[in-house]
Amino acid sequence: MKYLILIIGLFLSMMSYAQSSKVAVDTNSVCMPVEVARQVAADLVIGDSAKAMLSLTEFELDLTKQKLSYKDSLILNGRMKEINLLEQVRNEKFQKEYYVSLYQTSEKNYSALEKTFKRYKIKKSFTDILFIGATSVLTGTLIYLKVKN
Repeated sequence: MKYLILIIGLFLSMMSYAQSSKVAVDTNSVCMPVEVARQVAADLVIGDSAKAMLSLTEFELDLTKQKLSYKDSLILNGRMKEINLLEQVRNEKFQKEYYVSLYQTSEKNYSALEKTFKRYKIKKSFTDILFIGATSVLTGTLIYLKVKN
């Protein structure tokens, strides 16, 4: 900081010209009191540091925005996972209800088929008994007729 003030002071002194023997107004020279020059130098240093702080603050703000967008994406991903899980639960419930209804329908169909099968079995047994009886009577009659002849 001291060096910066020294350098600014040197530049200001290099720009000032000594008075010539003629009293003339030099338009390139700047005359100001020492206190004003010190204040200008201090203001320049403060301005430079403010610019540096501004760039650092902007960089920090950019990093904060990136961090915020990353956190927002994490939140969005979490919400999407939650939505997907809820959808999976809803699908599982639907599937379970479908399987329960399918099972109940299958039980009804099975009991109806079981009754039909029992009727068929009874009919078949009755038909077999009649057929065996008729075959044995017919066979007996044919044997009796064969033996009689």
